[in-house]
Amino acid sequence: MALSRNWRVALAALAVVGVTLAAYALAQRPTGPDAAFTTLDGRQMRLQDLRGKVVAVTFWATSCPICVGEMPDLIETYRQYQPRGFELVAVAMAYDAPDQVRNFAQSRGLPFPVALDGDGKLARQFGDTRVVPTTFLIDKDGTVVSRTLGAIDFSKLRQYLDASLGT
Repeated sequence: MALSRNWRVALAALAVVGVTLAAYALAQRPTGPDAAFTTLDGRQMRLQDLRGKVVAVTFWATSCPICVGEMPDLIETYRQYQPRGFELVAVAMAYDAPDQVRNFAQSRGLPFPVALDGDGKLARQFGDTRVVPTTFLIDKDGTVVSRTLGAIDFSKLRQYLDASLGT
């Protein structure tokens, strides 16, 4: 009798876990924040204005080896997918000196918008981002579909972009 009671408790616990996981999977993912970026060239960009495009917002720093190392892949991905509706905004962390960010962007020929987050407001709007690199992928409807801490898996990113933007 005790064994069957234990089985019933275990099955009930599994059912609760299953319902919780199903509810989490079906829950609406968060939309991107109402963020406004100021690019190095002084342009104002709002995340809301990019609806209809797939957007990557990557937080980075000139002192971050992983960030610097993935810049060539970011450049290649941007050039390949930007004409099809992809936008990338590289947000330099508040502790990065603006002149250093400008020099980096110019010397590397970064083709995508680079924004400064001098007061840390953008990092706070994106879940209080502190780790670099951190990349948020936002779909055409403005929904955050992924958050990547650390290096981007570019093969997965390109698969997603191909599926979302067509080949």
